Amino acid sequence: MAGPSLDSLMISRFSTGTVLELLVEFVRRAGAVIMPPGCPTLLIDEKPARELPEELRADVAVVSSGSDIEAILRSC
Repeated sequence: MAGPSLDSLMISRFSTGTVLELLVEFVRRAGAVIMPPGCPTLLIDEKPARELPEELRADVAVVSSGSDIEAILRSC
């Protein structure tokens, strides 16, 4: 029996640290991407980039940890 599935997940007004580490783990397991407004599309590895719409492929960053995400969010 298959479990429930998600088409998307939205997180707003979050703290850094553990929350972002959990987000990285979720993205890794789900094969998902992170799309923060005004920032590059964030990937755990480059494979999903080929499946992104062309307009999103121009601005992509690969992250491997919550601190990577935090650094990108601070720079946007």
